[in-house]
Order: sequence, then C-alpha cells, then structure tokens
Amino acid sequence: MSKGRSTAVQARRELYEVMAADISFNEKAEHALDLGEEYLNADNGHLSKIDQQTDYWKAISSTDPPDGEFPTGLRIDLSTTYCQRTIEQGDSIALHDVPNQGLKTDSAFQTHEIYCYHGTPLRVNGEIYGTVCFVADAPRDHPFTDDETLFAELIARMLEKELQRDQLMNRVNRLEQFASVVSHDLRNPLNVAQGRLSIANEETDSEHIEIAVDAIDRMEGLITDVLAMARQGQDVKETERVNLSSIVKTCWQSVETGNAELLTEVDMIFQANPDRVQQLFENLFRNAIEHGGEDVVVRVGALPKKDGFYVEDDGSGIPDSRHEDVFEAGFSTGDDGIGLGLSIVDAVVSAHNWMIQLTEPATGGTRFEISNIVTIQNS
Repeated sequence: MSKGRSTAVQARRELYEVMAADISFNEKAEHALDLGEEYLNADNGHLSKIDQQTDYWKAISSTDPPDGEFPTGLRIDLSTTYCQRTIEQGDSIALHDVPNQGLKTDSAFQTHEIYCYHGTPLRVNGEIYGTVCFVADAPRDHPFTDDETLFAELIARMLEKELQRDQLMNRVNRLEQFASVVSHDLRNPLNVAQGRLSIANEETDSEHIEIAVDAIDRMEGLITDVLAMARQGQDVKETERVNLSSIVKTCWQSVETGNAELLTEVDMIFQANPDRVQQLFENLFRNAIEHGGEDVVVRVGALPKKDGFYVEDDGSGIPDSRHEDVFEAGFSTGDDGIGLGLSIVDAVVSAHNWMIQLTEPATGGTRFEISNIVTIQNS
C-alpha cells in the first residue's frame, strides 16, 4: 500500500483542480483514481461499468498497469466482485479485513483473494452505471475512516457529473449529424422530385400530379419540423434584443393564416435568440390555425406580472385530459402532421430557461403562457 495523504483538505483541493482542468474524461478519471488510491492507502483504484442483467463488470479506468490483475478494459463476471454487493446495497461498502468480517467464503474473496475493498455506487441520470472502488491485497489494521469514505464518495459524485456531461455532448453531436443528414441527404432528392413534378405538371394536366405535389410539400414540411426539433435541443448561446411586437408580425406573415385574425396587445423587448423565438411563434400560430380553423382569432399579450407573454386563440381548445401530453413529441389532436410543433415550442422555451404553461381562456380556446422572461422594456 502507498502512503496516505496528510489531510482531507489537500486531497479535495487536488481533486477539484483535476475536475476543473481542460482534459478528457478518461484523463480526469485516471487522475481522480490516483488521488483516491493514495488517500485511501490502497493498491489500486477502478472505475467500473456494470450490467446486472448480463452479469459483467468492466474496468473503464484503472490505476492497475496493463499487465496487472485489473487493467483498463478488463471484463469479468460481476458475481466474482465485491461491487455486486455495493450495487445491491446501493450505498458505499467498506471492507478493511474481508476474512475477519465474515466474508471468507464470498466468491469475490475466493476468486481474487482481495482482503481490502472500498466501493461506492455510481449513478448516471438516476440509473446505476457502475462503481468507484479501491482495493488492496493485504488487510488494514483499522476500518476506513469517515473522511476516507467521504472522499471516495466525492470522487464518485464528480465522475457522475462528468459522465453525464460526456453523454450529453455525445447526444448533441449525434443530433448535429442527424440534422446534417436531414438537411442535405433528404432534401436534395426531394428538391429533384419537386422540380420533375413541376415540369410534368406543365406538360400534363393530371390530378395524380397534384396529389403527388401535395404529398411532397407535406414531406418537406415534416422534414423542416424534424430538423427544427433536432436543432432546438441545443442550449441558447447567442442572444440579442428581440422586439416582441415586431417578431410576432413577421412570424404571422410567414404562416398561411387564411382568414384568421391576429391581435397584438403588447410591446415587449427581451434578450433571446431571434431565430428560435421565430420558431416558437410560427409553431404556436400554426397550431392555433390548424386546430381552431381559418377564422380563428389569435391574441398575443403580456402576462399580469410582466415577466412574459401569452398566445391564445378562440378555437375549440384542447381537452383537459390531454394537457399533460401536448409538449410530447408525436402529440396531435388531428390527422395531419407528426406532432412536433408544440414539442419544438417546449424545446425553445427550455433552451432559454423560460417556463411554459397551457391554460384555457375564459372565452374558450387555448392559451399558452410563456414566463420567467427577463424583459428590458414593457408597455
């Protein structure tokens, strides 16, 4: 075993410095395990990935050398590890002298003859991911201290956050790749089909061509919605002053409104990403017209506390039983569309750290209230 660190404060300080460094997750994990190994006076430290269904334990990161007993990448049966107990208990386990703690017949001791073990469960997004554990071939003279357990748990919590951040970045990258495919690989052949149909429509008068044109137009709209949904999952980084009255009028003009009427009763200025705010209003307006009819009246106004605005219509409204579902992808009260419009609205709101609530106006219809907006100017 190595010599333990002199103070818990020093160990924590070094751990914070490691986690704040601009290095990869693997490097952070390796440095954190090194610190834990030294502070807990262990022989080795491991970050494991565990799957209880397939009964495997895998070393994602390890202080063991490549020719050691538990190097990075090693995969063994979970049932032959003390980590199985850690996962089942759902809390830290500290074993300073395994045989004398009644576990001499445990399969982990029988298989690996590890006398000393400290393990902490690691969760990512609420689900068990694995463990952070420290082991030694020889027993300790005394149990692990509270400070040692707290330090091991601190390592686990900080690695949890790093794993969640790493997984989030991977999802964002996949979304960006998906958006690129939707934008380029799907739209290009669609544009060719539109061009060919346009030529055919000039040469031949057939209702079948008109039906095909309508279908392709609908497909283009669906691609636009899916693309917007993929991109709205990203946080807002660039903002500017947005004039609510001005952007509302612009969005209304970009939507097929028929005989619908817009009433704007607010002049508000706030910081936001104008492109995303435009997505929000266009989808709310389309929702009102699609479900309220071409004669629907849409009203945009300020909330009583002046911390946001509302968009309401006098249409047929949404049943109370469906209020909790409206922002889910795929929700639709009609046969048209794939139900992404309101989920896009919700994504825009979340990206700005705003809040949205669906209510029903006194006169009937549907009312969306967007709040928690820091306004620059109200009137």
